[in-house]
Amino acid sequence: MLDERLPLPESVGALVSIALRRYRRRLPLFFGTAFAGLLFEAGLALARPGDFGLFYAGPVVVDSLLAALVTIGVVADLRDGERLPDRAVATRAFGRWGIVAIVTTLVDIVTFTTSSAVFGPPEATAYGLLSLPIVVLWGSISFASVIAAIDEKTSPGRLVFSSIGRSLSLALARQNFWRLTLLALVAVVPMLIETVLSDQLELRKVAAWQFIGNIPIDALVTGPLQAIFTVFYLDFVRRSTAPRGN
Repeated sequence: MLDERLPLPESVGALVSIALRRYRRRLPLFFGTAFAGLLFEAGLALARPGDFGLFYAGPVVVDSLLAALVTIGVVADLRDGERLPDRAVATRAFGRWGIVAIVTTLVDIVTFTTSSAVFGPPEATAYGLLSLPIVVLWGSISFASVIAAIDEKTSPGRLVFSSIGRSLSLALARQNFWRLTLLALVAVVPMLIETVLSDQLELRKVAAWQFIGNIPIDALVTGPLQAIFTVFYLDFVRRSTAPRGN
C-alpha cells in the first residue's frame, strides 16, 4: 500500500520539522483521537479505581490506534498525489489496529521489564552504566509499531515478531546509530517526567495518582512522537538502502 522509500530532507532538524508539520496537518483527527482516548481511560479509572490490569490495558488500546492513525496519515501525506481523506486514513488504521496493539504490547513488556535499569535505584542501574544502553534499546524497538502499521504484505502472525526484529536491525545499523541515540534520549524525557510526577503524587496520597501522573502526558506526546519515529523510520530505510552510507 505504502512505499517506504520516499524523498526526505537530510538533516535531523528538517526531518523533525516535516514530521511535526505532517502531524499538524491532520491535527483534528490525531489530537481528537488522543483526547477521546484520554476520556476513555479516565472513565476506566473512575469505574475501576485501583485495577492495575485495566490501567495498563487502556493505554495499549488507545496508543496503538493512535500509532496506526499517525503513521498511516503521515506516510500518506509524504506521498505525491491527491491527499488521502481522514476517513480513509481512519479506515486503514482500524484495519491495522489489532496487529499494532499486539506489537505495542510486546514493546511495552520489554520496556516495563527493563525500566528499573533506567529509573531504579543506583544498584539496579549499575550506577548509571546500564541507563543509556537500555534507553537506546527502547528507541531501537520503537519503530516496530511503524512497521506493523504500514506493512500489509507480511502475514500478521509473522509480522508480530518480525517487526521488532526489523526495527532492531534497522535502528542499530551503523549509519543510523547516532540518530537513533538522539531519538531515544528525546523519547525517554516524557517517561522520566511521568515517573517523577507519579512518585510525587503517590507520596502525597493523591487519588488516581497513576492516571494523573501518566495518561495526560501520554495524550499530549504519543502522537507527535509517533510522527517523528515514522519519518525517521523512512529516513533509516533510505540511509540503509543507499549505495553509500550518509
